[in-house]
Amino acid sequence: MSVPNGWELKRLEELCLPDAPITYGVLKPGDFYQGGIPLLQIKDLRDGEVITNDLHLISPALDEEYRRSRIIKDDILISLVGTIGRIAKYRSAADANIHRNIGRIRSEIHEYLYHFLVSSRAQNEIGGSSSGSSQSALNLSTLRSIKIPVPPLPEQKKIALILSTWDKAITTTEQLLHNSQQQKKALMQQLLTGKKRLLDKNGVRFSGEWKEVRLKSVLREVKTRNKDNSIDRVLSVTNHSGFVLPEDQFSKRVASDDVSNYKVVKNGEYGYNPSRLNVGSFARLDSYEEGLLSPMYVVFSVNEKLLNSDYFMNWMSSNEAKQRISGSTQGSVRDSVGFDSLCGFPFKLPPMEEQQKIAAVLSTADQEISALQQKLEALKQEKKALMQQLLTGKRRVKIDDKEVA
Repeated sequence: MSVPNGWELKRLEELCLPDAPITYGVLKPGDFYQGGIPLLQIKDLRDGEVITNDLHLISPALDEEYRRSRIIKDDILISLVGTIGRIAKYRSAADANIHRNIGRIRSEIHEYLYHFLVSSRAQNEIGGSSSGSSQSALNLSTLRSIKIPVPPLPEQKKIALILSTWDKAITTTEQLLHNSQQQKKALMQQLLTGKKRLLDKNGVRFSGEWKEVRLKSVLREVKTRNKDNSIDRVLSVTNHSGFVLPEDQFSKRVASDDVSNYKVVKNGEYGYNPSRLNVGSFARLDSYEEGLLSPMYVVFSVNEKLLNSDYFMNWMSSNEAKQRISGSTQGSVRDSVGFDSLCGFPFKLPPMEEQQKIAAVLSTADQEISALQQKLEALKQEKKALMQQLLTGKRRVKIDDKEVA
C-alpha cells in the first residue's frame, strides 16, 4: 500500500493510546442487572452510532473485573464476530462497557481514524482478514496490524472536518426523511379512516357517508396463464421494492425452465404471495407492461369504476389493512392469506371524487419522500467517492498557515 508524499503508513495499534491498547470486552455478561452498568453489544452498533434505547446492564462487580474494556467518549467500537467490521463511535460521557464480540479502539486522532475505518478501503481489508468457517471472526492481532495511511495532523483535521460536514448533511436528510414518513403515516390514519375530510372541486368539505362493503365487490381475480409462452419476463414481489426481477434480487434467474403455467400480470394489476402478505409483499405492476408470476401468487385487478387504484394501494399499507391481514392469518396454515380471505375484508368505500382527492394528497407526500430518498442516496454516494479520494491522498486538501500553526 503506497502513501502520498508526507504521509505515513502505520499499524492501527501504533495509533492507539499507550495506556489503552485495542481490546475486547466481557466474556459472560450474565443476567440483566437492574441499575447496573450498560454493556454494548453488536446489535447496539448501527450506522456509525451507538443505539442506547435497549442496552443490557451488568453488575458493577463485573464491570470492575473488566475495567480494561470500559469505554469513554470518542472511543471507536468495531464488531469482531458475525457481521465483522461494523463501526460506531461512542459519543456519550456515560459509563459503559463492551461485550467480547466488540473491539475498542482509543486514539487521539479518533475523528480521522473513524472516517478511515468506515471507508470501503478499510472495510475491504477488514473483511478479507476474517477467519472462521461457520461464523466470520476478526481476531485482535489482525485488527492491531491493519495498515492506516496517516497524513500530517493539519491535513487529518481538515479531512475529518470535511467528512463530518457530509455526515451532518446526511443525518439532517435522514431526519427530514423520517419526519416526512411519519407525517404521511399520520395523514393516512386521518384520511383513510374519514377522521379528516378534504374539500371537493367546489371547495366544500366532503360530508357524505362512506359505503361499507366487502373487498370482493371491488376486486377481481386474474387467472390468465402463459400457455403460449409468449411472455418470458418472470417477476417476484418483495416487501420493500414491489415487483422485481428475481435475477436482480438473487443474482440469477430462479424460475423453472417451463413457465407456461405461470400467471400473467399486466400493468396496473396487483400481485402477492399468500404466505408473505403479512410481511407486506404486495404490489401493483407499474414498471412493466406485463410479466409472469409463479403459480403460487395471487393476481387480481380492481374495478376502477368503483375503486381508485392509488387509493387502494395506500389503504393496503394502512394500519387497518395490516390488522385485517394479521387477523386473517391467525390459525391459518403458514400464515397464508388467499384471495377469498382478502375478498372477505370489510372496507369503507368513499365516493370516487373523494377517493381521488385522498390519493392525490398522499401521492404528493410520496413524491416528497421519494425526493428525500434520492437526495439521501446521492449524498451517501458523493461522500463515498470523496472518502475514496481524501483518505488515499488522491485528492489533497488545502491547508492554510493558520491551520498549520
